[in-house]
Amino acid sequence: MENRKLISVVYLVASALAWLLARSGFNFLYSFYEVRRLPGMQYAREAVPVLIAAILFLVLFKSSKVSTTLEEVISELKKVTWPSYPDVVKATTVVLICVAVASLLLAGFDLAFGRLIQWLMPGT
Repeated sequence: MENRKLISVVYLVASALAWLLARSGFNFLYSFYEVRRLPGMQYAREAVPVLIAAILFLVLFKSSKVSTTLEEVISELKKVTWPSYPDVVKATTVVLICVAVASLLLAGFDLAFGRLIQWLMPGT
């Protein structure tokens, strides 16, 4: 378990995302007047997202399957050979050129077919 700190950070990030989603959901519900009038809704709006995040963190922390999966993912990522900066620049340039050429081709076809349709159906 050499990657335990990294796995704990992943658990914390997942819990923070769960808190954010739950908090957003409660804020959306709280925007309705009928929901806002429910007794204890103001406290539930604050406490339930924290409770959801804490429960998720504990479930993830106690689950051996999740830990094993994350250990395997980390060990596989260590085997990856990452490209150098010049390789990334070259690949990005190729992608941008290909996207530009494809965009020009699609724009040309769109213009040509638009003119063809106007010629076949005048007055529309």
